[in-house]
Amino acid sequence: MPIQNGHEIEQLSITSYELEEATRKARNSADPKVIRELQQQLRDVQEQIQDARGKAINGSGTSTEPLFNAQLRVEECQHELKRAITNLDAWEDNVSP
Repeated sequence: MPIQNGHEIEQLSITSYELEEATRKARNSADPKVIRELQQQLRDVQEQIQDARGKAINGSGTSTEPLFNAQLRVEECQHELKRAITNLDAWEDNVSP
């Protein structure tokens, strides 16, 4: 079923910007629980973006560029949080007796 209007695309784009901001805050908080929860949100949104891109490609005539950009933002956030968790784990290993 193709996307009927650009509302879904717009909403996913907005959500990706919000998650980008949340990623900065989570990374700065250095709280592994917050980071892991955000990682799950990012995975969920990435699935939604991929689903929306598939719908748009299948004939809605709507540009998929905002979805592509949203997907790039989400992927970059995932990489940042993965690095943050890796760094926190390494720090824990060095601090633990």
